[in-house]
Amino acid sequence: MDLKGRLKLIADMTPPCDVVCDIGTDHAYIPIYLVMNKRCKRAVASDVRKGPIRVADKNIEKYGLENYIDTRVGDGLETLKDGEEDIIIIAGMGGLIISGIMEKGFDTAKKANLLLIQPMNSIELVRKWLYENGFDICDERLCREERRIYNVLAAKWTGSVQKKEEIYYYIGEKLFENRDELLESYIQNKLRQLNKIIVEMEKMNDKNSDLRLKNESIRDGLSRLLRDYQEELRRGFDEQNK
Repeated sequence: MDLKGRLKLIADMTPPCDVVCDIGTDHAYIPIYLVMNKRCKRAVASDVRKGPIRVADKNIEKYGLENYIDTRVGDGLETLKDGEEDIIIIAGMGGLIISGIMEKGFDTAKKANLLLIQPMNSIELVRKWLYENGFDICDERLCREERRIYNVLAAKWTGSVQKKEEIYYYIGEKLFENRDELLESYIQNKLRQLNKIIVEMEKMNDKNSDLRLKNESIRDGLSRLLRDYQEELRRGFDEQNK
């Protein structure tokens, strides 16, 4: 089985482990791939809906992995048993839903050796929740799938609550540390989205609302980060070519 885009990035960021738990597994592609490539000894594929689990069961049977992958229907982290909190993947859902899953299953999330999180939107809610609840984001990477850029966060609980500058809930610090090759494009996309929202608010004469002022502040912060990052890259390039 071959994976592409965001699913391949999630798999690439999964370290060798005993158990992978894929929450919201859909077709169980990630657990199948990880077991087949001996990245984990066994896996749990969980989804809140019965339909995706039926599809997952067929895919698992197709690859002869019934003895290595358990499927379960249930809500979030409630499907996991004691001792299965090794690597937990929560992917393909909105940031608000993901934050709610971690909040509801907080004790389970704390025990995980690593959380791999891939929000489809509102990633700032996820970063903020993690930092405010004692989790550290130890890695973050980007990938392009068709016309969209996706984030994957790697986090683990340390018990140390952190408060970040607001802008770093929108753009992860690890992306700058890693000098991710898609970072400039990612920030530019964010700026285009914010400018579109601000223009629409202007058309509605919504000039002084808290939301508009917040969007403008985020836009200005992103612009500053982009300029600083581009200047840092230019200095590095110039030093290499002296």
